[in-house]
Amino acid sequence: MFSGRYNHSIDDKGRIKIPQKIKDSLVSVYDNTAVVITNLDKCLVAYPLEEWRKLEEKALKLPSMQKDVIEFLRYFFSGAEEVELDKMDRIHIPQSLKISGNLNKDAVLVGIINRFEIWDRNLWDANFEGAKSNFESIAATMSQIGF
Repeated sequence: MFSGRYNHSIDDKGRIKIPQKIKDSLVSVYDNTAVVITNLDKCLVAYPLEEWRKLEEKALKLPSMQKDVIEFLRYFFSGAEEVELDKMDRIHIPQSLKISGNLNKDAVLVGIINRFEIWDRNLWDANFEGAKSNFESIAATMSQIGF
């Protein structure tokens, strides 16, 4: 499983090194180093192939004629790219995803249980500070839904 925050740089060829802890989870939990990265809100999200397949199965069960569902699926799945770690434990982020994820040179990888996100460092800092300042309210909401 994924957790933690890791500061890394995206090189001129669009590659970012995957932290050892994330790589170890990919290998030990998922027995694979391939991930699917796609658009998500203000960042990119990377799913191990096994988790991505679960999302595809869920998506097939959604009401395919509902406008919000169509828009979400179009946005989320159209950006999906399968990538594999290279020999130096890097993944290549395609230019289109770098643009949609607002990624520049400095990035933060954030582990979130069954996936990890790739953020532009400045956007991450702003988002994190917002969550930190609203954490009491966020925690109350999480408590209401059983966390």
